Amino acid sequence: MGDFRTYDYTVALRAVKTNDFMTCEYAPLSHKLLKKVSSRITNEVKGVNRIVYDITGKPPATIEWE
Repeated sequence: MGDFRTYDYTVALRAVKTNDFMTCEYAPLSHKLLKKVSSRITNEVKGVNRIVYDITGKPPATIEWE
């Protein structure tokens, strides 16, 4: 990426635990794993420059990220 501004895509990571898909809580991922995944995606997937980690449960969020 370098030191210049880019206007590429964002990838959202969302891991959840649920029994019925009516409610869920986020599944914690270690910072070590998040760092590795973030680095690999931004370096290996063309057009992606940002990774976000969504820890919102359901409700209020839905299972699918919208």
